[in-house]
Amino acid sequence: MHIEETIAELERVAAREVGRGSEALAAPAAGGLLAAARSLASATAPDAAVLTGFFIPGAEPPAAETDGPLGAVQLAAAVRLLGGRCRLVTDEPCAPVVEAAVATATPGLPVDVAPLRGYEEWAAALLPRYARLTHLIACERVGPGVDGRPRNMRGEDISAHTAPLDRLYASGSAFRIGIGDGGNELGMGRLPAELVGRVVASGERIRCVVGADALLVGGTSNWAPRSAWTVSTGPRTPNPSPASPNWLGQAGRCGWLGRRPQ
Repeated sequence: MHIEETIAELERVAAREVGRGSEALAAPAAGGLLAAARSLASATAPDAAVLTGFFIPGAEPPAAETDGPLGAVQLAAAVRLLGGRCRLVTDEPCAPVVEAAVATATPGLPVDVAPLRGYEEWAAALLPRYARLTHLIACERVGPGVDGRPRNMRGEDISAHTAPLDRLYASGSAFRIGIGDGGNELGMGRLPAELVGRVVASGERIRCVVGADALLVGGTSNWAPRSAWTVSTGPRTPNPSPASPNWLGQAGRCGWLGRRPQ
């Protein structure tokens, strides 16, 4: 099988249907995995930031998803294996899950944590550094809808629990990669609005309007980074996040491991 065909098959497998319309959403994003991997692999010294974290106010107790942070550390490790630098970016409500993932899989990886109060000052201090990045990657990070507000799959406004990291994501000239599974994540603005509205429940209301240069759609968002890892670094490279009880347990103690609607 030709390499492009193999990558396309990986992309299709990552987007396999789990009941949320991922296969339909993935169709117009086809080629995103190849474009993302080529961009990362061709950079002399990639310098990237991975934005992640999706808070679930209705969880018991309220917490961030583990879908997203687990994939984000895979992406960060891949960038480092390519000889580059990478850091994760999240906000205060999601920080416990993201930091648990980092501590278990990639100790020492920098994590920038955005405050909910004082965000503008925090972002202004970081913008000069972020403007020099080669890549900005969003992995299961909620983004603004048509009304400017981030919404979960129920259509609920979760801006009270969400820092506007989309402003960092849209800054500078970095190559932007988006990863999501429900239409309301950063990068999904690349998809036709009509498609998201038709395939996703409340899609017209929740769909994120922020696009990306390359979009990866997963049946669950964590599946797409595994494909990106394989294509960018090679299938025999050890993965930094084995699905072991220790690895999942660390994140599970801080966040929501289930795939309930956010």
